[in-house]
Amino acid sequence: MAMRRACWVGLLLLLNACQASASGGLLNLRKQDQRGKDMPAKERPGKDLPLELLDERQRQLAKQVLDKAAFTAKGPSESFYCKPEHYQFFLDHPHKAVAAWRKLGAKCVTITSKADQRFGWSDEHGSEMTWETIHRGVELHIWYAEGKVRPGPVLPLVPIKALVVMRHKERRSDDGATLVQHRADLFVQTDSKTAAMLTRMLGPASQRIAEQGMGQLQLFFSGLSWYLDRHPDKAEMLLEK
Repeated sequence: MAMRRACWVGLLLLLNACQASASGGLLNLRKQDQRGKDMPAKERPGKDLPLELLDERQRQLAKQVLDKAAFTAKGPSESFYCKPEHYQFFLDHPHKAVAAWRKLGAKCVTITSKADQRFGWSDEHGSEMTWETIHRGVELHIWYAEGKVRPGPVLPLVPIKALVVMRHKERRSDDGATLVQHRADLFVQTDSKTAAMLTRMLGPASQRIAEQGMGQLQLFFSGLSWYLDRHPDKAEMLLEK
């Protein structure tokens, strides 16, 4: 199964960098192990975010996207077996998640690590995104991203600001095994007429594409965590500093 880049909306998704299949049928196998109840969906995603826990700068960054979001999308609720510490490690170190995927045979673009939980990504078409972790909690990660994305070779760069919210919680299955439930939400702010035009051209497909992209983002973290749960002997190789 290929981890594809999900068109121009997928480029917003910070860590949606892996775009070729991992070896050994990893992704297909993981789907067979998804059990457990889904997390309840929120009627209004984002209304329960703990913005009061952010500092003034981070709070303003989050609010400007939430208050003027031109586009929103939800990923699927899913449960998977893993060690929560592995999942948290990849959330905090996406550049190391890229390295781990490469070791499993996936072709990934490069994510660069900067200071203070900041990261960057760019491509050969001039697209460039930077993001930072503005909240890291036991059951919630929030990333703020900004940059410019080129939707296609002959199209102009589109300015983007986005908020990605990853909700995650640990639970026990009936047989006592540990699972993590997670779901990602996306909020996009852009004043670009080009982005509006593309959304109109895609019509209802734009929402589906965004949701598929969010599913790929979730898989970026959950696939590795699940793999290490099934193959603990690979932990030293995949988590090495």
